[in-house]
Amino acid sequence: MLYSRYYNEARLYCLALCGNRETAEDLVADAFVKAYLSLSDDVPSFRYWLFRVCKNLWIDLLRKEKRRIDSTYESLPADFNTPETEVLKTEQRMILREAIESLEQSDREILLLHYFFDMPLFEIAKMQSKSYDATRQRLTRLRQTLKKRLEEQGYEL
Repeated sequence: MLYSRYYNEARLYCLALCGNRETAEDLVADAFVKAYLSLSDDVPSFRYWLFRVCKNLWIDLLRKEKRRIDSTYESLPADFNTPETEVLKTEQRMILREAIESLEQSDREILLLHYFFDMPLFEIAKMQSKSYDATRQRLTRLRQTLKKRLEEQGYEL
């Protein structure tokens, strides 16, 4: 079913936003309830709409709790051949995760949506209420910043 793909993508997106599996599941469930109750036929992109609803629900949750939820990422699945390789890759993941976490939330969101969810820049720009050119320029600067931080930490590019 098409919606199961969207469900998994939305779950991963929410997990990246809030860093908590249970909260991410709740956000996605609420988003799908909203879709069932209020989605009209004139929505041009269900995926974009769903991601936007997830983000808005997360922002509402932050407002209610009046605190920021720490971002923690789940460990990526590992398929290593040797213990040495496992240690090196784990260290590189930690360096990459720390570099991404050190970015501001809106910057982190641009990177995650574009590279992990293959969302086009024009949709990301719409989600953040920015122009396409500003979003494209921001992504270019983010790549440069991230590359510099990774090189300083010894990450092998």
